[in-house]
Amino acid sequence: MARSETDRQSDTEAGLACAACGGEIGFRDERSFAFGSDQAVCWECCLKRGGRYDAHLDRWEVAPRVVDLLGESE
Repeated sequence: MARSETDRQSDTEAGLACAACGGEIGFRDERSFAFGSDQAVCWECCLKRGGRYDAHLDRWEVAPRVVDLLGESE
């Protein structure tokens, strides 16, 4: 059964767990890096993993290293 737009919005508002540290990511409140089909890394882990964010351009200048996390929940 297809999920409704409301269900998807609720998931986004609730956030998900960081694939690296397990901490909750609230997508409305902080920057994170999404990867794979449904994974993300929190801001602190992004920085620890070499990520560099350009706030002026609102994009990742250097993506954090997540190769070791790929496939964990897929």
